[in-house]
Amino acid sequence: MKRRANGICEGCSDPAPFTSRTGEPYLHAHHVHEVAGGGPDSPETVIALCPNCHFRVHHGRDGGVYNQKLAHQLAYIEGVPVEKILGTDEQ
Repeated sequence: MKRRANGICEGCSDPAPFTSRTGEPYLHAHHVHEVAGGGPDSPETVIALCPNCHFRVHHGRDGGVYNQKLAHQLAYIEGVPVEKILGTDEQ
């Protein structure tokens, strides 16, 4: 997922705000459907976010709406139906 993002936030499309101690662009891994809530735990269901976008999802007034937008963005990136990202497909 982070390799796929190549140092660019998949939410806002801005470059990672800084590099980690290991020299990698700093992005957070975000499950658009939390594993604790029954979401799938696979690389194609995780999006790379800058700290601001990740905070927005979990603490922003529009976090739920923004998370839905991210699910659709991730479905587009992965070329799969959004139901697969959200874990609601019946396959």
